[in-house]
Amino acid sequence: MFNMNFAPQQGPAPMAPIVAEAAAAATVPDFGESLYLQLLQHEGTRQYSYKDRDGRSIGIGFNLNDKDNQRILADMGYNVQNVIAGKVRLTEPVIRSLYETSVAKATKDANKWIPNLSDQPESVQKAVIDMSFNLGATKLGGFVKTRDAIINKDYKEAAKEMMDSNWAKQVGKRANTLSEMVRSAK
Repeated sequence: MFNMNFAPQQGPAPMAPIVAEAAAAATVPDFGESLYLQLLQHEGTRQYSYKDRDGRSIGIGFNLNDKDNQRILADMGYNVQNVIAGKVRLTEPVIRSLYETSVAKATKDANKWIPNLSDQPESVQKAVIDMSFNLGATKLGGFVKTRDAIINKDYKEAAKEMMDSNWAKQVGKRANTLSEMVRSAK
């Protein structure tokens, strides 16, 4: 599946600026490892780039088509075109750093989408951040009825609206899991 003829990246690239940038972007709620494990289950992880629905990604759903993400990789010292071409293997610490950057952005976008997100039950917060991670801010913004229902803490309606979407058909089990997390919130 992966081209093993390419040498792995020689040691991890410096990560401090990326982690600091992620921390400045948004405060990620302290869910321990549970949000990480949830997103890892939904996204999977790959050390080499892979083709997905929206282009190419690497690590834990790190979108390589996104210009900001390309800049992040370049700032870490990577040849972005080689990463996209699958010629570079990322180490676990680098993958985790990219994940932290992505989840901080997803959290920031989720908090803009649901202004009272921090007042919502933990399961709803994690479901919304997961959706934001998967969809991005623009596509997440299309879930107007879901948003209204969550803001009004009508979780059964929010879950119904989540499932009544093309997204639910595309991601299947992920949508079932996230909608159940919202539906069961108290």
